[in-house]
Amino acid sequence: MSPELIAILAVGVALAGLMLRGQHGLDKRVDELRRDLTSRIDGLDARIDGLDARLRSVETGLAEVKGQLTIVRDYITGRNARGPEANEAGADE
Repeated sequence: MSPELIAILAVGVALAGLMLRGQHGLDKRVDELRRDLTSRIDGLDARIDGLDARLRSVETGLAEVKGQLTIVRDYITGRNARGPEANEAGADE
């Protein structure tokens, strides 16, 4: 074997070793990133679930307030005192 061929093969082996080492380091970084992102996404899911529960309670409270305001409106306009027949007769007058 000529010295040039041995040098070319040595450089090829050295480059292959560097590439494999770099690939191993990259795999470790990707795994760390994947774990970090997974934990962050899980945290966001928990926060979104909490917000969903809070919004549902706000919706329930608003529905109750709307019902109470309807009662107050009907009381002020006199709809609950007269009944539907009286409202229709009063509209004709």
